[in-house]
Amino acid sequence: MKKIILCALVALLSILLLAQDETPVPAPVEPQVQEPEQAPAQPVAAIQEKNLRKIRFPQAFVHAGKEYPAGEYWLVLTDKDGRPVFMVRNAQQELLFEELAVVKDRPGRRRGSSFWVRNEFMRDKEYFRVKVTTPGQWLMGYFLVKK
Repeated sequence: MKKIILCALVALLSILLLAQDETPVPAPVEPQVQEPEQAPAQPVAAIQEKNLRKIRFPQAFVHAGKEYPAGEYWLVLTDKDGRPVFMVRNAQQELLFEELAVVKDRPGRRRGSSFWVRNEFMRDKEYFRVKVTTPGQWLMGYFLVKK
C-alpha cells in the first residue's frame, strides 16, 4: 500500500514538473476599449466688466503690502489675458487693485446666466473670501485679514 501511494506521489510530481517546462499558451488578447476622453475643463467665458456689487469687508485687510481699512468696496469681475480678475474699487469707483480669481469647476449641469456673490471668512479668520457662482464655475478671491 505504501509503495502504491509513493508511486502515485512520484507520478504526480513528475507530471507537475513536466507541466512547468511547457511554454504557457498566451491568453487571447481582448481589444482594449478606450475610455471616453473627458472634456477638458471649460475655459472661463470672456467676461466683460461685470459689476458684481458692493462688498462689505468687515475687517481691515492687506493686499500687496498695502493696508486697506474695513468698509465697503465695489467688486468688478473682468477678464485679462483670458483669466478672470477681480477689480476692487473704492466708493468713488477708483481702482485700488486687481486680484486674480481662483477658478474651480462647478459640478453638475446647471444652466442659466446668473451670478451669485457670497462673502465669508475662512478658517481662523485669516482670510476673507469672495465667492462668485457662475453657471459652470466658482470664481474666488482671497484677501488677507490684517492681524
